[in-house]
Amino acid sequence: MPFPFNPYRAVLRIRKVEISRAILLLLVTITLLLTNEWNAVKTIKPAVEYAEKQDKISEDQERIEQRQIERQKNLKDYCGRRVGNSKQGETVSRELLGHLIVNDKYKVIYCYIPKVACSQWKRVFLDLENRANVRDVHSKSNFKFLQKYSDEGVKMRLQSYYKFLFVREPFERLLSAYENKFVKRQWPWRYIWKLEKAIYNKFSDVDPSAGWNVTFKRFVYFLNDFGFNRDEHWAPYRRLCFPCDIEYDFIGHFKDMPEEAAYVLKKTGMDKEVIFPEFVTHNTTDKLLQKYAPVPREKITELAKAFEEDFEMFNFDFPGPLLSLLRDYLD
Repeated sequence: MPFPFNPYRAVLRIRKVEISRAILLLLVTITLLLTNEWNAVKTIKPAVEYAEKQDKISEDQERIEQRQIERQKNLKDYCGRRVGNSKQGETVSRELLGHLIVNDKYKVIYCYIPKVACSQWKRVFLDLENRANVRDVHSKSNFKFLQKYSDEGVKMRLQSYYKFLFVREPFERLLSAYENKFVKRQWPWRYIWKLEKAIYNKFSDVDPSAGWNVTFKRFVYFLNDFGFNRDEHWAPYRRLCFPCDIEYDFIGHFKDMPEEAAYVLKKTGMDKEVIFPEFVTHNTTDKLLQKYAPVPREKITELAKAFEEDFEMFNFDFPGPLLSLLRDYLD
């Protein structure tokens, strides 16, 4: 017998269906709202991060440019006091411009100073020439030097190209040069042997227990006795880059290398093709104090006298990182 029709049950079923549809519609609506909100968040968040990043870049650039104003003023004041004023290399013989590397495409000139990340900067200039596979970055044949151009070519480039150099605290640079040559022995062995022999014959009574080894103390005695101009790795900046004769557009400091190298690359447009290689410095203040501690205090002050121009031109404090060693001596 057929089940009798119950109108109340039919209405109840219809209402259940309507409620289910309403709940489903509500859930769909909530889901869509949440999805749209999440998409909006995903859209807004990168925009906020980008704006914050641009603000940081702007702040960094402003800070770097303010440092430049101070460094340029200090150098100009020094040169005005000590050597007078000359314009764009007029007093420098072309043959002496052997540290100024030229890239004509980007119209830049870089004066390299050994032990101031010059290996990394030379690698940048090689990369610009699509020569990243070069093994010996220090070979002179790898680069175009300003001294190779005609007198007119030199004058034009000094007047119109973007010129930059990087400098380093003198005591730190000297220690780095010593370790590179006499500890890591990154020199032709004949030259090292010749220099070691000369230092031993003259200063064997300094650190007599060291035998033939060139200790840092012996090295300092050698430099104070024979002078600082015989090798580019410890020659004063004036004899390498002529900062009082050439008007550099940017004076970088080794301690600020990462951000200032990036600034120079962007300023010149070189960042379109290259990035600055990573580098690490190991000459901390503790290490400097350890290495200089055995050296007689009067010999350290002789070093400072030899590098006096470097300290003053680029506003490095004396005695800088060696203050705790020299405080009593200087008093």
